[in-house]
Amino acid sequence: MADVDLRAQLRHSGRHAVRELRDQQMVPAVVYGQGIATEPVAVNNRELHKALVRAGTGLITLHVGEREPLKVLAREVQHHPYKHHVQHVDFQAVSMTETLHVRVPILLEGSSPVLARAGMILIHNIEAIEVECLPNDIPQHLTASLDKLQSEDDSIFVRDLAVPERVKLLVDGNHVVASVAISRAEVEAEAPAEGQAAAEPEVVAKGKPKEEEGEAETR
Repeated sequence: MADVDLRAQLRHSGRHAVRELRDQQMVPAVVYGQGIATEPVAVNNRELHKALVRAGTGLITLHVGEREPLKVLAREVQHHPYKHHVQHVDFQAVSMTETLHVRVPILLEGSSPVLARAGMILIHNIEAIEVECLPNDIPQHLTASLDKLQSEDDSIFVRDLAVPERVKLLVDGNHVVASVAISRAEVEAEAPAEGQAAAEPEVVAKGKPKEEEGEAETR
């Protein structure tokens, strides 16, 4: 994967300073990591968005002023609750020779015969998974094949994921990644048909019973 570069500048802390940064289309952030002091920085909003999209779960080369560039991961990205733009980022500087833990998204590929049936839906139980590897070996995603779902009783497990050689999964292999189920609408549609006979009301004739009518005529 090509290097993802992002420029940053040192910033002042404080609520007023942060408000001014955001007015200038800048995003406040911090840089931390083993062997370096935590520092507040700021990055351009548009350039940050491009870098996050390109890097995914991988490395970003962060240039802070004229210093030596740092290899960092975007560890925590805070978004506005309803405008959805980025409000703050925590960048972790990493050592290229030390393994680390990172969450990687799971991508479902292929097609499942059972999902072609009416009323069947896919249940995606685990959308991201924690792995251990060196920074240069961080995968963009792990893949799971939907071909394994041949019937509604089948499931895709963590052990079924395609994992690169130098990547170690940190989740038990028996956890279910994806499965299939009958949709609620389909279940509700079938329920009245099955209980229709029991649901039919008893028909009672109006008026007096015939026996009573006969007795009344003879009196």
